[in-house]
Amino acid sequence: MIPMDRRLGIVEDAFTPRLARILARATASIPSEEAADLLGEVGVASVSVSTLHRLPRAMAARLEQRRVEIEAHVRMNDPIPALAVSAQASLDGVMVPMEGEHARARGRKTDDPEPPRHEQRYEPHHREIPANHNEASGRAWHEAAVATLSYLDAEGRVLKTTYLAEMPEPQKLTLARRLRENLTTVLAERPELNIVAASDGAPLHWRLLADIHSAVAHLHTGTWMNLVDFYHVTEYLNDAADAIYGEGTPDARVASRNWGETLRAYTNGAERVLKSLRYHRKTSTKRKDIDAAIEYLCVQKNAGRANFAEAEARNFPIGTGVTEAAAKTVVSVRMKRAGARFSHHGGQTILHFRAALLSQRFALLMDALERTYGAEVTLPTKAA
Repeated sequence: MIPMDRRLGIVEDAFTPRLARILARATASIPSEEAADLLGEVGVASVSVSTLHRLPRAMAARLEQRRVEIEAHVRMNDPIPALAVSAQASLDGVMVPMEGEHARARGRKTDDPEPPRHEQRYEPHHREIPANHNEASGRAWHEAAVATLSYLDAEGRVLKTTYLAEMPEPQKLTLARRLRENLTTVLAERPELNIVAASDGAPLHWRLLADIHSAVAHLHTGTWMNLVDFYHVTEYLNDAADAIYGEGTPDARVASRNWGETLRAYTNGAERVLKSLRYHRKTSTKRKDIDAAIEYLCVQKNAGRANFAEAEARNFPIGTGVTEAAAKTVVSVRMKRAGARFSHHGGQTILHFRAALLSQRFALLMDALERTYGAEVTLPTKAA
């Protein structure tokens, strides 16, 4: 590379850091076709759709190679809100359309194409991903994963949220590792923060959260509470009430609301609701939904994840609305478009930059990534 390019930090041999940053942000926000039109219309740059495909993917491949140091820099320089007294760590899943063995990449005019340019420059990542084994013809959908780390003040108001997202991967291990690393960094600075680990009833999510707790427990001096999403519980209670009193009837609505209020008002609320459900089960002819509600609530209570009254008394969040919203804002809004489907790396490129953007970490991420393209250049000295 030309020494001046190294000194200026020219990105992928052709783009100034400023333009590369704009293209990465555009990719995070809108499809490449729309981004090319917008950038040309406002006079920022005249770039092709292929460039908007190629450059951000190359930058993301470089990021993958240097994830350890770049993500550590981002975590260490992202401030924790001074008013934060608690944080909610949560996981969720969201389906994405992917290319795979029965839905091959578009635009390929040969059955034996050259590797993408980002793989020619950077080592391809040989992750085992579900799209490699679709086991069905046509477009395949697989579960990506999102995580949030939300900071709350003493009144329970959300001050700030960090978003993490990963394309489909067995056991969601990469996402769990990144959430653990973020919590480790936070607790090293603020060990007294109270932590609420939250999710729906998915056993995998709770195994991952338990592993994270074990990994950071030695740093933590505050309260750690596991709490199932309250609104997932109420969905089961709604179905049980409909089975007992008739779907959509006033009695069903009142019963469901009363059970929910019981969970939130009494420290033994789960036991009270279970007692009521078991009583009604004896005389009901529609037991399937009642049994499902009893089983779900019983599992959560026995695991210590249904202490809603204590959580409310301490102004802890009882729902995972922030995380479920993240599945929409980070993934669905950008990636679930008509006719869209993504390679693993193409989708992860979007998720890297979009999650950073929504977390107010985009500048930190790009600063760290851009520095990897630059270098101090020493001019040769004249011989005496």
